[in-house]
Amino acid sequence: MSSEAQNRRHPILGHVARADFVGRDAELQRIVNLARRETAERGLFLLAPPGAGLSELLRQSYDALFHDELAIPIYFAWSLHDRTASAAARHFLQTFLLQLTAYRRREPALIDAHPTLNDLLQLAAPSDYVWLEQLLESYEQVRADGDERQLVRLCLSAPQRAAAGGVTTVLLFDDVHLAEHLSGETALGAEVARACIRAGTPFVIAGLRRRVLEVVSAADMLFEQTGTLHLDLLSEADARSLIERWAARRQIRLNGATCDLIVQELKGRPFFLTALLRAAQEAKEDLDNFLACQRLYVDELLGGRINRRFAEVWERIVPNGAMRRAFVRALYETANAAQGQSPVEAWLKRLSMSSDELQRTLRQMHAQELINFSGTFIEVADDTVWRDYLEITYRLEVAAERRALVVADTLLSLLMRAPQTMARRYRSEAALHLRELLARFNCQRVPASLLHYDRFSRMYKGMEPEAIASALDAETDLVLLPQIIHTAPCLAFHQSFERLCEEAQCVVAHGFDAGQYAEANQIVWLAAEIEAKVEVGRAVAEMWHNRLVELARSCGFKRFRVWLVAPAGFSAEACEFLREREAYGSNRQQLEFLTARLSVPLSKSTTEAQADEFEMVIPIGEDTELIAAHTVEQIARRLNFEPEAINQIKVALVEACLNVAEHSLSPERKIYQRFRAESDRLVITVWSRGVAFHGEPNNNGKQTSGRSKRGLGLKLIRTLMDEVEFKRVDDGACLRMTKYLHPRTSS
Repeated sequence: MSSEAQNRRHPILGHVARADFVGRDAELQRIVNLARRETAERGLFLLAPPGAGLSELLRQSYDALFHDELAIPIYFAWSLHDRTASAAARHFLQTFLLQLTAYRRREPALIDAHPTLNDLLQLAAPSDYVWLEQLLESYEQVRADGDERQLVRLCLSAPQRAAAGGVTTVLLFDDVHLAEHLSGETALGAEVARACIRAGTPFVIAGLRRRVLEVVSAADMLFEQTGTLHLDLLSEADARSLIERWAARRQIRLNGATCDLIVQELKGRPFFLTALLRAAQEAKEDLDNFLACQRLYVDELLGGRINRRFAEVWERIVPNGAMRRAFVRALYETANAAQGQSPVEAWLKRLSMSSDELQRTLRQMHAQELINFSGTFIEVADDTVWRDYLEITYRLEVAAERRALVVADTLLSLLMRAPQTMARRYRSEAALHLRELLARFNCQRVPASLLHYDRFSRMYKGMEPEAIASALDAETDLVLLPQIIHTAPCLAFHQSFERLCEEAQCVVAHGFDAGQYAEANQIVWLAAEIEAKVEVGRAVAEMWHNRLVELARSCGFKRFRVWLVAPAGFSAEACEFLREREAYGSNRQQLEFLTARLSVPLSKSTTEAQADEFEMVIPIGEDTELIAAHTVEQIARRLNFEPEAINQIKVALVEACLNVAEHSLSPERKIYQRFRAESDRLVITVWSRGVAFHGEPNNNGKQTSGRSKRGLGLKLIRTLMDEVEFKRVDDGACLRMTKYLHPRTSS
């Protein structure tokens, strides 16, 4: 069916029209594919942050399944309104039979009706009557016995009994994290998980990302064919699209600046975005200036949908009003503390609660992502809307300030914040994305000129980009990048950087030189983007270098590399300073070339795609290296290597095999070899499990001690081949040797 036809469908459970449901096509399709059996997945754990539109995704999935007639969808949201596990289970049974009947009769309006179980039996299709009647008889008997656990299991067994009767359903369980808060002796979340597995039908178990897996873990069952789907917040582009569509359909005027402001303040939470737009529609207000946007936002914080959303969560977590005020005070003071966090012991002294009760409350707040709680320290979540709500609540309910004063101050503050928010966004868009670039580092060799501005400027000034790219390919002075395993902004390590730069402009990247997982090879790259429209002088370069060095020392980084990036580059004096400190410096153009080189997958380059590859596995020992030598000789002859070059290749391969044979700790005692024949070269890769090549350079560039018993080792290999490169793998190392058909001359 075309997307236009899908958009014209009338919603059944969906709260918004399909055309207004943006940014979730991939997730929706993955859920629908469960019914199509086009994937090995039989079920999904769907994890989402609060306000990400999880419930709407499940409702839209229900509508798609209902209209496409792929399987009978069953949507059920666990709710605290049911109070007890048994009441919730009975509610599920009612919902299951009601939605099944509505689907069978193709009457979606039935879903909003309230028939009794006996009424549903009369409305049932003839093919369902027998198993449904048996189910309801069992239900009445178990209910009369008063056994809560048996009643819960009986109600949740409805999908399994339907499947036995030939009925295929797709179970969409929403807000499963709430099941643990229902009173009763039954671990309801675990029972839901067991019911899904036993039913043998496709299912989705969805809820808050910090709780769902914990809730169902008590089921103690195997979920081999169950995937995990993480529902993130909307991207900026999708959030902007959502706002523009909503506003256009409801004739709310806005412009590019106000749309961007709403996106930045409310982030990608569909609930917050639509709450503000609904408020504009109800107030018949346009959103074409910052003042109008911030007025409506303040109204939402004080008494609108956003206020009610937070209030409901608060009242559920902390029902007592006095205690709630005490928590608000503790949270507000923690959020404004210099270190940004508080120890649990401080909260215990302040709040009249037992340790167990406080821990339980904090875990619920953590699940709702109001705080980050490690068990020892409490940190208020860095969410703009939540912090704005917290400040207003503190001033009104704890500090007892006049409402008019709080409204006026908040509005003034937000209007002053708006230009700063937009400026940060524009700086972020113009940023050089250092964190993403560093994350791509994986033991690649790159031209050294890309990390030394003075050299790059001297060699390539005035040249066209195509000519520069070609010249970079011919460079022989290369830098081996580390394998980066983790990146984070500098402010995550030291709060002072929050005042110095934007989050994306200063990065700490942990990794290993040559990908070798040893303490001596640990390396930390500290990279910073310096905002400047002209070449950065020595004083600024020295200031930023010293900041990063101080950060490294305060964090105890033993080995680190400083890399400064300035869009226009560095002055001669600044370059001299960087050389003295063995630091790197690049401009925007160098970064673009580096990004382009790292963006090409190593195994999918144009040359490799056209190459012929041969693989061979030989056992260690018994002179099997001679078999390898004979094989590589035949390949080299096909490439028309000269006899002398062929002998050099054979000797190098024999030496490599001898090295592996002597030093491999492989339990399988095998040597793996790959020969790649390209138009102008032969590339040989040799590896084995548990091998540390004898004579391999360590992190200081020195050879390891000792020498092979039967060969001259890697020193000989380097003289025989044009390029020799080591690459660490998880349980050993591989040696890559290249011989060019026509010897290259140094540039």
